[in-house]
Amino acid sequence: MASAPSTLPEENGAWRTQLMGLLDIARLGSQFPDSVKWRSLLELLGRESRRPLVVERSALSGLPTLKALVKLHRLQFVAREFFETHRKQPVKESRAFSMALAALELPPVSQTHVRLMTRGKVNRFSLLHERLEACAVRFTIVMDQRSGSNIVLGKDQLARCSESFAKTVLRACDDSATAAHRVLEAVPGLEVVEVLRGQLGPFVSGSWPAPKEVPVDVRALREVVKDATSAVLSVQLERLSADVARTSLLDPWVGEEPPVKGKQLARERRLFCTPEVEKALKERAGKTVLVRSF
Repeated sequence: MASAPSTLPEENGAWRTQLMGLLDIARLGSQFPDSVKWRSLLELLGRESRRPLVVERSALSGLPTLKALVKLHRLQFVAREFFETHRKQPVKESRAFSMALAALELPPVSQTHVRLMTRGKVNRFSLLHERLEACAVRFTIVMDQRSGSNIVLGKDQLARCSESFAKTVLRACDDSATAAHRVLEAVPGLEVVEVLRGQLGPFVSGSWPAPKEVPVDVRALREVVKDATSAVLSVQLERLSADVARTSLLDPWVGEEPPVKGKQLARERRLFCTPEVEKALKERAGKTVLVRSF
């Protein structure tokens, strides 16, 4: 049996309104993808225009697809080049779509930043990697560099990843916190102190039809979303560190991870929803999962 299409055109504004409202009540911290950038993008896409921009969305995650986000970044690059050439400062409140787009900070397609935390015989760095996959993810990784030049520190104390290490980071941050630890710990000269992984999505709403084949968490959320006014935003947080008191799994839809020697793994899911599905969602997710509505 053929599966349903994995993408949807932007046919109405309901998903934007719902997602913005759920982001507001979620009040996500720095461990998660930047919700301010995501909200700014949603506001931009909701602007009235004679030629509305069609944005492809994932029917599974409810977020714009990687292809759609790449397109927006390309449009932004062109717009910024235009305003720079004409020596005009873009304003995000502008009614002109291109000027507003040029002034915004969009969610990243994929970006990695690294900064020095402490300098000594062993330098400690904090690495932040954020990208859009099906859902949006942000990794925050603390590492000690005992030898080698995977992370290069300039005379200005600004740090950067070597080209080869940047590729390793991309590969490492393609799955869970435990998987990222496994890949990075194998890099000579590096010791991973802590891995944080925050995920934005999936976002499930009755304003578009459910695909026939969906992951277990999307299926469970779909069972409580009955009509176009109902919606649920799921976020996940993982922390792998020696500072974690004990291993915990507060997520009914993920399995156990292999243990990491000397470190404990805490995993949790939080759900934010429209009021009419809160009771059913609490019953479905269980008492250990935070559920909050408007």
